[in-house]
Amino acid sequence: MTKGEQIVAMTVGKTKREGYPKLTENHPFFGKLKAFMDGKHYWMGTATDLLTEMNDTTTPSNTVTKLLHKFSFELYCSDGIDVYFRRTNRRKIIEIYNKKQS
Repeated sequence: MTKGEQIVAMTVGKTKREGYPKLTENHPFFGKLKAFMDGKHYWMGTATDLLTEMNDTTTPSNTVTKLLHKFSFELYCSDGIDVYFRRTNRRKIIEIYNKKQS
């Protein structure tokens, strides 16, 4: 269990035996992201900025980037949300486009 997964497990009140949110396309972060991008065409910022704007206090920022990297294709195919990453100095910028919202 990674440190990020331990934080999420402690936050949602699950112990190691009961399980914890695994890094799958069914992770609770994706539901929050879809609701956040509903009505928006574009968003840009860091993972921490995204979590702050979404009012998500349970998902660690490193988990956000892992999930978006791992499931960006599935997210695009199912919901039309396209994700791009780029670096500026010491920051990793996330750009999110909602293709279904024009």
